[in-house]
Amino acid sequence: MDEKLMTPQLMKDIEEYSLLMFSKREIAEILEIPSEGFMELLEKNEQAFKAFRKGRLVQEAKLRTAIFDLASNGSSPAQTLANTMIIEAKMNDV
Repeated sequence: MDEKLMTPQLMKDIEEYSLLMFSKREIAEILEIPSEGFMELLEKNEQAFKAFRKGRLVQEAKLRTAIFDLASNGSSPAQTLANTMIIEAKMNDV
């Protein structure tokens, strides 16, 4: 992908669409970039990759917050899921 097209707005768009959990191919389609070019961009451009990952992680953080809020308020399914998340986090920290 042409480096001239790398703008702050493009990074913002990549983050926004990844936050909405669109696939890489869907983001490329929305941005009207050939999917192969978008995949290459994510592989070779650290700024673009970080924007993509940030969007995904921010959305996951929002979901996790909701799960823990529900668990704290007594939701049994949310408590089970939260407990699983805690165990997995501890196992990954080793």
